Amino acid sequence: MEIEIQLTNGPISEKISPPAQLDSAGAWLEFRGVVRDSENGGKISALEYEAYPEMAEREIRRLLEEISKKNPCLGAKVIHRVGIIPVGETAVYVGVSSQHRAEAIAFLGEFMDRLKQDVPIWKRRALPLAAANVNLRTSDFTDSHRRLQKVLPLDEAVSEIQSHCKLLPPVRVSLGAAFGRVLRETVFAAEDSPPFDCSTRDGFAVLQNDSAEIFQVVDTIHAADWKPRELKSGEAVRIATGAPSPYENLRVIMQENVERNGDRIKILKHENALNIRKRGEDVKVGQPLMQTGARLDAGKLALLVTAGCAQPLVSPRLRVAHFTTGDEIVPPEQSPNPGQIRDSNSILIRGLLANSNCELVQEHLPEDFEAAKKLIETFTFESSAFNLILVSGGASVGEKDFTRSLLEWLGFEIIFSQVNVRPGRPLIFGVNESSIAFGLPGNPLSHFVCFHLFVTTALAKLIGTEPKRFLSGQLAKKLNDAPCPRETLWPARLDAVGLHPLAWASSGDITCLTETNALVRIPANHGSIDAGTEVEFLTT
Repeated sequence: MEIEIQLTNGPISEKISPPAQLDSAGAWLEFRGVVRDSENGGKISALEYEAYPEMAEREIRRLLEEISKKNPCLGAKVIHRVGIIPVGETAVYVGVSSQHRAEAIAFLGEFMDRLKQDVPIWKRRALPLAAANVNLRTSDFTDSHRRLQKVLPLDEAVSEIQSHCKLLPPVRVSLGAAFGRVLRETVFAAEDSPPFDCSTRDGFAVLQNDSAEIFQVVDTIHAADWKPRELKSGEAVRIATGAPSPYENLRVIMQENVERNGDRIKILKHENALNIRKRGEDVKVGQPLMQTGARLDAGKLALLVTAGCAQPLVSPRLRVAHFTTGDEIVPPEQSPNPGQIRDSNSILIRGLLANSNCELVQEHLPEDFEAAKKLIETFTFESSAFNLILVSGGASVGEKDFTRSLLEWLGFEIIFSQVNVRPGRPLIFGVNESSIAFGLPGNPLSHFVCFHLFVTTALAKLIGTEPKRFLSGQLAKKLNDAPCPRETLWPARLDAVGLHPLAWASSGDITCLTETNALVRIPANHGSIDAGTEVEFLTT
């Protein structure tokens, strides 16, 4: 059986000849599916079709070969157009050659019935007539579709995310609310630190050059006291740790090194240290203390306190919505029936976002587009109020995979829908003004990889931090892998010895995540890598 399959962005010719080797066939039957001018009762200007090319061609070939076993066929030619197809133009062409006309008719009928059901080519949307403000017959309308159909390399996908994510406006918050947020201003010291000479010990302050062995205690200074006074030779002041020095050029003798008798002390042991912190020895007034982009942890917040920065300018608290999909998903506490699995993606996403200082809302959507839309409309929150929307599953091309349609319904422009990465090829990225969205592949290991590669890149752009960079390291042991046409991010454990590749069976296998703290980058078509080889990796 001779088979020709073609997916094209351009118009399908009005006249198509059968393959030369089939000229002598008994019957050559043709079918053309032409775009009509109405859809669901409304006038349209065009239809948009989308496909996964490699999978579509494979499934078309499988169908043709399978059907020919029941309805003998000498050959078939299938041309399916993808992209935006104007009204009146051909969307699909099928030519079938058989020895008898009845066989060709039966073959063609079954193929057309199963084409829509079995092959990942689907009608994405209808363009209303009002949208036709330019000539639909030009190739301009296919640019967006070509971009969406393109399987982006990892670096290009990251670049697209960075170019489309906008830095969110900063806010001023109290220090108590600033933990974990990103500083969005440079903070300068408002005063010297320490603001005065002060004692580092509990003891007795005396003149630095006083060589007396016995001193008269003339005063006591606690940490909160301010008692400037001049000291004379042979005089001492009882002073507490942190208390301001009463005079210049003093030293403090630790109380452990003196013997006290009433108001008199005798030095038992001499010290070389002055035990005095000088004014401004930590920070001088006007000195930059912290640069913009710093993530505020406990130590940095303490430094802001000393600078008198009570309301720092920081990144806003992100609002994130996470939708899980799939009728096979059940809650963790429920025992799954045959065909069901427990929902691990919800807790995985919650854990991955734990350090992002965000407000997270999580909901499960039914595996039906219309039902999912109705459920979202009942939510008390508006999707437009979120900075980031994540949808787990439904990013591929199955009949129930509606993530892209859902995001478009929510107002997002889809920038790309496939990346040349394993695991994680069906990744959807969209933007809606200052909001962004990702359709993540449903398998949890793909979730993990796509989050660290792409979602963290977007988060960094939104809040004003530097995105993660690939580092260089050595493999501690051999990484065994067959060559793959996609770039692979291999789970690994990083320690002082190097990178230890971890075993994983598929993108649904999360057993390796208990040890994973790095992802090793394997170029496309590379295969196994020997121990000791320098590789790129990303920390997780």
